[in-house]
Amino acid sequence: MRVAFRADASIQIGTGHVMRCLTLADALRLRGHTCTFVCRDHPGNLVELIAQKGFEVRSLSLPVPVVPDLKDDAPLAHADWLGVSWQQDAEQTMGVLAGEHFEWLVVDHYALDVRWERWVASIANQVMAIDDLADRPHGCHLLLDQNLGRQSGDYAHWVPEGCLSLIGPRYALLRPEFAELRAQSLERRQGFSLKRILVTLGGVDRDNITGQVLEALAQSRLPNEAVLDVVMGASAPALDAVRKQVETLPFRVSVSVNVTDMAERMCLADLCIGAAGSTSWERCCLGLPTILVVLAGNQESGARALDEAGAARVIGCADGLGESLPDLVDKLSLSGELVDMADKAAAVTDGTGTSLVVDAMLRLSGGVQYVKVIRRCSVTTAKLRQMEANDLEMVLGWRNHPEVRRYMYTRHEISFDEHMAWFDRAANNPALNLMIYEVNGRGLGFVNIARGRCDSVADWGFYLAPDAAKGTGRSLGRAALNFAFEELHLHKVCGQALGFNDRSIAFHRRLGFAQEGILREQHFDGAHYHDVVCFGLLSHEWRQKVKECAE
Repeated sequence: MRVAFRADASIQIGTGHVMRCLTLADALRLRGHTCTFVCRDHPGNLVELIAQKGFEVRSLSLPVPVVPDLKDDAPLAHADWLGVSWQQDAEQTMGVLAGEHFEWLVVDHYALDVRWERWVASIANQVMAIDDLADRPHGCHLLLDQNLGRQSGDYAHWVPEGCLSLIGPRYALLRPEFAELRAQSLERRQGFSLKRILVTLGGVDRDNITGQVLEALAQSRLPNEAVLDVVMGASAPALDAVRKQVETLPFRVSVSVNVTDMAERMCLADLCIGAAGSTSWERCCLGLPTILVVLAGNQESGARALDEAGAARVIGCADGLGESLPDLVDKLSLSGELVDMADKAAAVTDGTGTSLVVDAMLRLSGGVQYVKVIRRCSVTTAKLRQMEANDLEMVLGWRNHPEVRRYMYTRHEISFDEHMAWFDRAANNPALNLMIYEVNGRGLGFVNIARGRCDSVADWGFYLAPDAAKGTGRSLGRAALNFAFEELHLHKVCGQALGFNDRSIAFHRRLGFAQEGILREQHFDGAHYHDVVCFGLLSHEWRQKVKECAE
């Protein structure tokens, strides 16, 4: 299905709305769906980042002068965040999406309400609203408010009858790496001291709260061997000032920009000093104790709920940093309170909310019912087909999933431009066969069979959709090898696996591959050398394997 997102980032708004929509879009793409973003060109926007992640972006300009909304007797509290009237925004959105139709329109914007949603609703079958405030009416079929302390009754008069409301941090939109690192992070918090502090005050931090936090920490009794990990956005106005400031601090301090490994950084940290808001749920998933700085009025209720739950300690506003932060840090470093905070934070969310939200969208659009029918059906149609340009987004989503990337020789997150350039080269190479494995029309895996100098010998590589059902790998392997030996008439198929990839090694052996050697410390991942295990399967060995299975 096709999904359109309407969300903005700016120096005034921050980056949180777009970032959580990107998380949802990533999850949808992993399941084979196509996502398009509509964003206004505010200063500090994230249009370039969205495009780098491989999503189509339709930009809305800031008209000058802005036409006032003369009919709006009750403007919304955050109406100025839009930069135009809501009518102008609706018309422009309809304009950039003209002639297209979507299964879902997802709206994440405090300056938009039921009036905008009804105006634009004709482009989509269903509307989803992401909200944190419960302060305005919505015309939606699905509502998400992921905040702790929020109750479904808070939206009783703001959503239409029959709207499905997903309420609370159980549904928090977190990237998959947070759930994946949860067990590891919680294990290291069973008795720990304050040695490493993560400082992250949002992607923009227009008032340089980061600088105030660092100044306050310099007044604390933290030991000189303490490590401060400071994370900022590239559009933060005070980035250069902070980089100069850290040179004067008595601690080891690093300043990182636009990081892609936030989950790993949170896992390593003993305490976070961070902004209240959506990143709170990332920290809770990993059991990271936090001192929360409330930077906006809409963050107060969520921060208060986290404080009451014992998962965080709140500094009401940035004005109190100089006085309260040093004492609070000293208290936490000298007591056993961090362990208790970690346990209570971990109880807030387990990090699986994004999958729950996608499931709800599919259920409302009929997708989940379709999947259930397939699983009950006595006849399953599975096949390999040639990869096409229309598969690029789906395959990139699989390839960039952390559980796939970690076993690749190239482990960085592939941009869409890189991916498209690779496909353009590979699709025109007659020695390569790029294949999609489908079950009942749904893509579940990718296979690459590459013939070398000897036309009858080929290397193979493969990966699955991260949400593929158990057993999909075996059926993909059988289909790929049948194709290799029966259609391509290969004499031999070769495979490789990194020495720590136990699953791939066992998988090759189950399919009948013989281990032909180990290339010792052959691959360097930037930090460590790893062995490479080599496998080979001959055509007569595969036919014997097929015969044995048939018997």
